[in-house]
Amino acid sequence: MVETRRAAMARLRDLPARTALRLMNLAPVRRMMGPRYDAAVDAFRPKRPRLHGIDAQIVAGLERDGIAMVPIAALGLSGSDAMLARATELADAHADEAHRRIAAGAVFNVVPAPQMMTAPNLFTWGLSDRLLDIAETYIGLPAAYDGVCINYTVADGREISTRKWHRDWEDRRMLKIAVYLNDVDGAGGPFEMIARSDSRQNDAGGFRYALSSDRELVELLGADYAADIVSCEGPAGTVVFTDTARFFHRGRPAVARDRKAIFYSYFAQRPRHPFLCERTGLSRRDIKQLSVGLPPRQLTSALWWRQVPLLLRMIPPASI
Repeated sequence: MVETRRAAMARLRDLPARTALRLMNLAPVRRMMGPRYDAAVDAFRPKRPRLHGIDAQIVAGLERDGIAMVPIAALGLSGSDAMLARATELADAHADEAHRRIAAGAVFNVVPAPQMMTAPNLFTWGLSDRLLDIAETYIGLPAAYDGVCINYTVADGREISTRKWHRDWEDRRMLKIAVYLNDVDGAGGPFEMIARSDSRQNDAGGFRYALSSDRELVELLGADYAADIVSCEGPAGTVVFTDTARFFHRGRPAVARDRKAIFYSYFAQRPRHPFLCERTGLSRRDIKQLSVGLPPRQLTSALWWRQVPLLLRMIPPASI
């Protein structure tokens, strides 16, 4: 009953965002926004970071297939071991509550914001210059950082919500980074994506989002789309880089064991749909608190909403 009431309240709260999404996908608006976006990408091209080694390989994989996977040790980012240890502690402490919420009807489970606020190193890890360089090179614009969440997937076998094929709403291009906190095999709810993009999803044709059935995927991607499904299986510490806006993806339903993973999100500092961002569970007040003392680049990325036009900034972020 509690989860049903929460869902009803969320639908009501999401009405402004859904209305804004429809308005911003009207043909006259799309014809105005498309050229502006193209001009911004062209202007930023000479300023994009120059990548080398594994960082360049990650972006090449994103451009070619929409995905790249590496062990966290290969990134060589300082503080990774401490970040993984603390995130695992938080996920394990949330396990009982996650199971209770799922039993009560919840469809999505993240470690609550108050617990996340006790681990600022999880937040700042995602703001390393190298990760921002990767994000900006792939996205093609200065990168906004939408924060961090720990997703706890209970092994109940249900194919619901984000366990169905879908694309994310926030922007034209996105970078999402997943870090596994436990070993993940085919029965443990691996992240999956289809390495085949839909060329009709753009400013010219409009942006449409839905949980997609096999029939719809065949229509959009071709009858043989299953040949391009990538299942991201790997040990704890596996890092998955992927574009969740351009490519269909899901968390395969876990059946044998629960899955624990950290997710970091990036998009342009002026995303196409800012009212569909800010979905980690951290509030703007939380983000401001976690951002105290950050260098200018990191601060601008974390407080990206300050650059969004006031009218759009006033629309409550959707829960969808």
